[in-house]
Amino acid sequence: MPPQASKPRILPHLSFLPIQGPHLLVKLLVTGGAGFLGRRVASAALERGHEVVVLSRHPDRVRDLPPGVSVIGGDLTAPQDLKGRLAELAPQGVIHAAAVVVDHDPQLHSVNVEGTAALCSMLGGLSPAPRLVYVSTFSVEDIPSTAYSDSKLAAESVVRASELPHAVMRPALIYGKGDSTNTPDLVARMAAGTQWLPGGGRVLIQPVHVDDVALACVMASEQKDVSGKTYRLGGPEPVTVRAYREAIRDASGGSARIRGLPLNMMNLAAGLLATLGKPRAQQVLAFHLTDHTVDSGEAQRDLNFQPRSLTEGLRTTFA
Repeated sequence: MPPQASKPRILPHLSFLPIQGPHLLVKLLVTGGAGFLGRRVASAALERGHEVVVLSRHPDRVRDLPPGVSVIGGDLTAPQDLKGRLAELAPQGVIHAAAVVVDHDPQLHSVNVEGTAALCSMLGGLSPAPRLVYVSTFSVEDIPSTAYSDSKLAAESVVRASELPHAVMRPALIYGKGDSTNTPDLVARMAAGTQWLPGGGRVLIQPVHVDDVALACVMASEQKDVSGKTYRLGGPEPVTVRAYREAIRDASGGSARIRGLPLNMMNLAAGLLATLGKPRAQQVLAFHLTDHTVDSGEAQRDLNFQPRSLTEGLRTTFA
């Protein structure tokens, strides 16, 4: 494929033609559209007939978006430079997926909380106000809490306090091809050697494929009667942490051995490390003391959310 075929169109000016199709929503802005989830959201929206515009701080560096997606430059942490462009764009819907996901990133609060507040303020000044789909995380109601989950919970409060019609999405652990965080780390751990899991990795989780989350976000942006609702998005059925790691190992061709670490030994080690100023082990222990199951019933009813099986998801991830 020639390089220009996969390079998104950067808008020299903002002008749009109506799109014919079954949806009322035809002009959709995606923040974080160059990221792992955002790229899939843009693709899913395009497939459903929407006109898709991606917001990026570095539009000249955006790659791997499908042909037909446009890009505008803008930084949510510098809203004074973006307000006019959003007013000219006048989106009918916004899927806000931009976020910092690393706990120790110095921009965690400014992007996740202040950036969301700036976006809500700018969108609230448009007439009519667009529908906002905010991509949060299931970890806001899970344990252990982290700086990341705290920032997303604060951003949810900002969204709910706005007068925008909105829906909040809380996906569980997202996996899939193109992931640069969770999946590569697990692949590296499962490549070889011995991996120890507290309690043998018996607690339950519900990983969800990125394409299923992306489609649910687009579906929420199309619905008029979902405003104010919160949707939890998980895989079709719970699996143990051990089974998930074994599945990642087998799908990626790894050979690591997985063994169980008694919880009482983990508790002693975590307490010792905490006295040395290293609380991470206590967070890991807390995670392995309770299940992390997700009730996606409302998303199934309202958004026709039908997540694929883990087997199918990993097949496409490692194809």
